This record gives sequence, structure tokens and C-alpha cells, in this order.
Amino acid sequence: MTQRRFLDTLLPLQPTMRMVAERLLGDKEEAADAVQETYARLWEQRRKLARHVAPEAFAVQTLKNHCIDLLRQRHPTEPLDSLAETSDDDARREAELLEERAATLDRLMERLPEVQRRAIHLKYIQQLSHEEMQRELNMSSANVYTTLSRAISTLKKLNTKH
Repeated sequence: MTQRRFLDTLLPLQPTMRMVAERLLGDKEEAADAVQETYARLWEQRRKLARHVAPEAFAVQTLKNHCIDLLRQRHPTEPLDSLAETSDDDARREAELLEERAATLDRLMERLPEVQRRAIHLKYIQQLSHEEMQRELNMSSANVYTTLSRAISTLKKLNTKH
């Protein structure tokens, strides 16, 4: 690619390239430097550039790649092995927390009256419908709602004291 063709083809892209770089990098000065560096790289590759069907697209993609490299230098990535270890630790802590919460809930449930404990069990453990709970508890619809409401309220109160 001749100097004239290079200037005619790629120089009009400068505003677009600057905008792309600014969006990616978030800094006008760094974006201007990235555009200049990209033009220098493109000039070095001008012989290869002449073979491209869309040299404009190649230029913008080269700029994007350069910006990504700059971003990676700012924030180096962590090796996947360390992420897996962190993930295992987090999962283990989460499992321990769930076990602790379940044990607390079991202790609190023991303090509920039998009818309330049974209503909670049917609703949240066995996941019965409201109608099935009415039959199982031999209660009216209003009584089932009241019993569940009181059980939940009691559990909340007991949990704040715990």
C-alpha cells in the first residue's frame, strides 16, 4: 500500500478510531495515544494491509485489540486455578452457613406448638397446597392461614431473641 493510499484510506478513520478508543479506555489522552500507536502498527503492516478486502475494518479491529491489551495491563487476570480454589472455599462456607441456619431453624421449630410446627412442615417441607393442608390439619381455610401466620410470626420473634 502506498503512502498516498494509506493516508486516503485510513486517515479519515481517525475520529471514529478515537471515539472507539475513548469508549474502551475511558480516557481521552490514553485513547489518542492508542490511536497513534495503532497507526504506527498499521504503517508497519502496510504491505499486508493492501491485501485486505476491508482495510478500514482491519484498522478498527487492530485498534480494539490494542485497547484490550492496554486494559489487560491495567488489570491483570487471575489464573483459573486460583479462581477455582476461591470458588471451593466460598462453596464450603456457604454450605456451612446453610447447615447452621438449618440447625437454628430446627431448634426454633421445636419451640412452636405442635399445630403450628405441623402447618409449617406441611406448607414448606411437603409443599402441600392450601386445600391439602385443610384436609390434613382438619381445619378451615381461615384457621390454616391464621396458624401459618402465627407460626411464622413466632419463628421471627424467636429468631431475633436467638
